[in-house]
Amino acid sequence: MKTRLARAVSLGSYLGLIGLTMLWAIRLGGLPRNQISMTLLLLVLPLLIPLRDILHARHKALVWGMLVALIPLLHGGVTLWAEQWPKAGWAGLELLLAILYIVLGSFFIRWRANASQ
Repeated sequence: MKTRLARAVSLGSYLGLIGLTMLWAIRLGGLPRNQISMTLLLLVLPLLIPLRDILHARHKALVWGMLVALIPLLHGGVTLWAEQWPKAGWAGLELLLAILYIVLGSFFIRWRANASQ
């Protein structure tokens, strides 16, 4: 039960992180039009690379996803520190989603490994 819950919340937070990062680059960040493509490449593309295997719950991909989730974690933390409301609120959500994925993905890997032994 706890393994399924950790899996569901970690997967939801990862997909939410992808969506929020795309939304940030296109609408919420206030970026000039000529910088949107590069921002999408730098922030969203790394999240999409391990997505297929994350959807299949492969342990190595989950770990790679956690490493890649450090990029939005840093982006959200710096933006939360530097910006005013409402950008700080969106950055806080980005930070929360990245932390949720990293923590619950770690628990999912551990609990599933213990259950299989």
